[in-house]
Amino acid sequence: MMGVSPREPLARAADLCKRAEDLGYEMGWIGDSQLILKDSSVALAMAAMQTSKIRLGPGVANPVTRHFTVLADWMAGMNEISKGRAVLGIGSGDSATTPLGLQASKVDELRHIIEETRRLSVGTEIEVDGRPIKMLAANGSFPIFVSASQPRMLRLAGAVADGVIMMGGADAELTQWQIDRVAEGAATAGRGLEDIFIDLWFGISITDDLDRARNDVRAWVTSQSRWFSRWKILPPPLKAFEHEFQEAFARYQFSEHMSVHSEHSKETSDELVDLIAVCGSPARCAERIKPLLNLKVDRITITLLPGGREERLRQFAEEVVPHLSGAGVESSH
Repeated sequence: MMGVSPREPLARAADLCKRAEDLGYEMGWIGDSQLILKDSSVALAMAAMQTSKIRLGPGVANPVTRHFTVLADWMAGMNEISKGRAVLGIGSGDSATTPLGLQASKVDELRHIIEETRRLSVGTEIEVDGRPIKMLAANGSFPIFVSASQPRMLRLAGAVADGVIMMGGADAELTQWQIDRVAEGAATAGRGLEDIFIDLWFGISITDDLDRARNDVRAWVTSQSRWFSRWKILPPPLKAFEHEFQEAFARYQFSEHMSVHSEHSKETSDELVDLIAVCGSPARCAERIKPLLNLKVDRITITLLPGGREERLRQFAEEVVPHLSGAGVESSH
């Protein structure tokens, strides 16, 4: 997963997706946050034209700043130019909505939106506020992945989504706790975990200089900390950091969201960084990842913060993955 910084050309995203494809990555997610990043719809279209195998999608869009009919039409266009490689990553709204004072979508609202988006994508007529509508550009269904971390959203993903973008951290106990919530949601819909593709996201920095590696991913961990502060129930691995999460929420500035130079990330502890992210030498990174591969994790997505992203793609593919040989997990960025 990566965003297109205002300081770089949109073509950079397409180049990185092509490089990822050449290295064997299966999925390319591009961040969608209109006040912080350049437009993901343009970046994804450019990436689709420059690649031929890698699947592509927004990581993630929301139905508040992009109405679900807009999302459906966008994915239809992406499916056309990518020849069927589009994936819709959708969440309730965060960095795209909070700075505007907009309310994120509620879980039940998002359920309805996912169901209606599916109907629109195959040309079915639906009703919006009592008005019958139909999307004339419909050209077939596309996978819908729900971004989730907390219990209700995880259960929603298990019940209605093709996949879940699991936001939390690179900790096996935490990840299993989240997978259990997905399984609960799946059971309510007569589904099993085998019906849901689990895509686990975490930050990574690969270097023998451990201090530098931790600093590279501290901004990612701080963004997750701000989110953890809103959880009503913290699973056991996170309880010791509750006060740190509250402090991260209080000092967080969206103008520096995910910035490696952000002031608000400097107070995030090394202990929390080591729990949530993966950092250090290739061997150390592999050892952190291995326990995750014993779980029902179908794909690992590494988040690429600005600075050295092409090298990070190469390092993960050529220096970390060989330590994981035989695990059978897909990778994406």
